[in-house]
Amino acid sequence: MSAGEAAWALWQDSPWGRLRYHVVARLLRSWTADLGDGLRVLDAGGGDGRDALPFALAGHEVTILDRSPEMLALARAAAAAAGVAERVRTVSADLEDLTALAALTRHREGGSGSFDVVFCHDVLQHRSSHQQVRADVATLVSSVRPGGLVSLLAPNPPADVVATVLHEGPAAAWVTLDADRAADPATGHTALRLSPEFVADALAEAGCDVVGRAGVLAVTALLELLGDGGRVDDRVAADLEELEVELSARVPFAGTARYWLLAGRRR
Repeated sequence: MSAGEAAWALWQDSPWGRLRYHVVARLLRSWTADLGDGLRVLDAGGGDGRDALPFALAGHEVTILDRSPEMLALARAAAAAAGVAERVRTVSADLEDLTALAALTRHREGGSGSFDVVFCHDVLQHRSSHQQVRADVATLVSSVRPGGLVSLLAPNPPADVVATVLHEGPAAAWVTLDADRAADPATGHTALRLSPEFVADALAEAGCDVVGRAGVLAVTALLELLGDGGRVDDRVAADLEELEVELSARVPFAGTARYWLLAGRRR
């Protein structure tokens, strides 16, 4: 496991990481409820499967694609521990391999289709350029069937400015304000700053109608920045989760949350 993956794993197990996955899982359940049972779900760049595992537990067939064998091994171990190993497939590949994977899925299913739901969470900001992200979104959309759902999540640029003020002061925040890249607080690496408007436009160009918009970790991100994790026991975490779900669609909270989450339905 690389240093970046190790840092990410530590963040996942923090109070903030756990809340991020709980809130996103609840939003996705509501956005996919009308798609029915026995869905074919692809988690592109899914790592250890934390976004995908709730869907396997709900009875859906899950494919996790990631370029890290170590992360995929963790995903398989988590699926086995949860008793859903038979519903979870892992593929060692990158986003460039999605087209071939979608074609393989169509062949196995005997005709039209591809996946019913495709996730790509916390991945697009690590691509090489905004142009690459636009191409990635088109590839992701091509991997889902007409009427299926594409879910995309990445850090929210306004949250970068708040984090920079608290960590480095207002002078550094001026630089961050219009920068193309910023530090990823979970891994320490620099990452693209992607606005939800840019990605929503890319979804529309690729043939999707945006049917869900949310901000994830609107107030919890501030507790994280202040280093206030010691106060987040199980009761407080449960209260925060309910508050975050409520704030996720409310203006202005969603606009400054740590992450944006978009769902597009393929036309």
